[in-house]
Amino acid sequence: MKRKHGFALLLVTMCGLGLTTAWRVPEAKAQKGRAEHDWEYKVGVVSYNPGERLTDDQRARAFEKLLTDQARQGWEPVGSLLSRDNVQTVGGGVITRDTTSFVAYRRARR
Repeated sequence: MKRKHGFALLLVTMCGLGLTTAWRVPEAKAQKGRAEHDWEYKVGVVSYNPGERLTDDQRARAFEKLLTDQARQGWEPVGSLLSRDNVQTVGGGVITRDTTSFVAYRRARR
């Protein structure tokens, strides 16, 4: 009978040790810092004139071409700095609405 109790005690002890090692919290490690770039910036102009009579797909392709051309030179858009809407009436009845946006680009200084 003692033999069974001894084996059970040994089994419980081994399980207890196994559980305590399984419950260990993983050690926190610091992340590597990002390499900071010395950026150079430029501002580009994107305009929208509904009088151009472009479809949305045609206009999207024109904007994509603009972004692709800038990317080939290493520029990435950061965001819009300013958008300006011009509303004009011609002859008291015709209204035109032009939109001009100034977009900031950046690239790592070379």
